[in-house]
Amino acid sequence: MAVSKNNPAARDNQRLVVRCPKSGEEMRMVKRVPGGMFYVCDKTGEAYPIRKGSYKDFPHEWVRK
Repeated sequence: MAVSKNNPAARDNQRLVVRCPKSGEEMRMVKRVPGGMFYVCDKTGEAYPIRKGSYKDFPHEWVRK
């Protein structure tokens, strides 16, 4: 599902779900000091650093809230 750049209200009803490549479960975003932001997979315990557009490297989808 694409997000409309012309309609900011469309984004308010959706959220980005980023999934772990190995287990397929939803990853959560964690801020670590020092180190910055990471996606963390609870099942495998793996952490992936977040940079601009890094969600595109993982299975992801926009879901309605």
